[in-house]
Amino acid sequence: MEKTLGDQDKTSPVKPLPLKIAIVSRRFWPYSGTTEFAVADLASQIKRLGHAVEILTVRWEKNWPLYFDYDEIPIRRINRSASHPWRSFHYLRSLTRELKQLELDGIIVFGLDEEAWAISRAFSGKIPFVIRIDNHFPGAKNEVSELTPRQLFAVNSAQRVLTDSLWTQQRVLEYPGVTNPHVNVAHEGILLDKIKERQHSLQSDSRVAISDAHPVLMIGSDQPLVICGAALDGDSGLFDLIDAWARVITQFPKSKLWILGDGPKSRDVWTKILEKHLVQSVIMPGSFDDTHEIFQAADLYVHPLKSDESCGFLARALAAGVGTVVTSTQFTQTVIENNVSGLVIHPDDPRALGDAIILALGNPDLRKRLGQEGQISAIKQFDIQNSVRDFLLPFEKPQTLRLSDSIKPDRDNL
Repeated sequence: MEKTLGDQDKTSPVKPLPLKIAIVSRRFWPYSGTTEFAVADLASQIKRLGHAVEILTVRWEKNWPLYFDYDEIPIRRINRSASHPWRSFHYLRSLTRELKQLELDGIIVFGLDEEAWAISRAFSGKIPFVIRIDNHFPGAKNEVSELTPRQLFAVNSAQRVLTDSLWTQQRVLEYPGVTNPHVNVAHEGILLDKIKERQHSLQSDSRVAISDAHPVLMIGSDQPLVICGAALDGDSGLFDLIDAWARVITQFPKSKLWILGDGPKSRDVWTKILEKHLVQSVIMPGSFDDTHEIFQAADLYVHPLKSDESCGFLARALAAGVGTVVTSTQFTQTVIENNVSGLVIHPDDPRALGDAIILALGNPDLRKRLGQEGQISAIKQFDIQNSVRDFLLPFEKPQTLRLSDSIKPDRDNL
């Protein structure tokens, strides 16, 4: 039976054309936190899908190279003087000029800072752009979220605003001036094949490697190691963890707690450690550009944060197969089932937090089971293949089929 042109159109596959995408992130390299992890994984996945992608970030120091590659992805740094009185103006003008020269199909902006406003002002109605907002956007920590006029303009101008969690989405939408109907949740995306599964047989080797690279992190094979990663921005859960840790070391005096991350309240956390006389067992090493060895060396990961925001450190610890103890929040409830994929405790009970850590450290089989189930949950929740389309959908253009492609002549009938 011969097919008509209409029949051919209905059955012919329509594939999206390759896109040229720019990702703008104020922070990318030095590679030191979960924002950088998220940018790198998203860029790598976009490249794997056959699109061209480039990352634009800030050149904070004059001796930093303007151009380099990371994982075969071009990185372009934009000068931003720390002292020039017109530093923001010159930086934003340079940023938009560079973006215009790239002839893009779409722009992804991480954060709701001045970059988002400049891009919305320069490209609204010309090039589609998506804004990615995590839980640290300005105004998020106030009782009622606050958006400046520039932030509001950016939110309402974007083709899509993607938040990292339902909590962040609610904080954006509760502001009365927000009219954008496309403020959606796109959970943390992880390139899972970059996360190496934790193997107990390699734990000692990882500890030796870390000790050689960072002597302050020297730890023996017989010392229990607990990891916590978070932006140090004042969440009271971190202070509860330090209170709980004072009880943990009574049961496990050789145990160590490493608090990864940085932030404006890091000094407050350290002061609390000093007050509790825990400087011999609690270490704050800052941030790492690769968490593989850290998770390989760990016995347990603890997420004590009380806010409902998502946490990239926790997501990656779960994906690596590390057993976890977490506080019950809107975010952790969607990821972890108590005593199945992690131990879940009430966020206002430091004693219960300490008891859960003690229970987990004393039961290797429990930690192994929690790690295995947590990894299964992470694969379902955080695979970047599930979230990348949320970023690319506003940019996609279906390929136009030509008549010569749709109708192939039957040579037998010629």
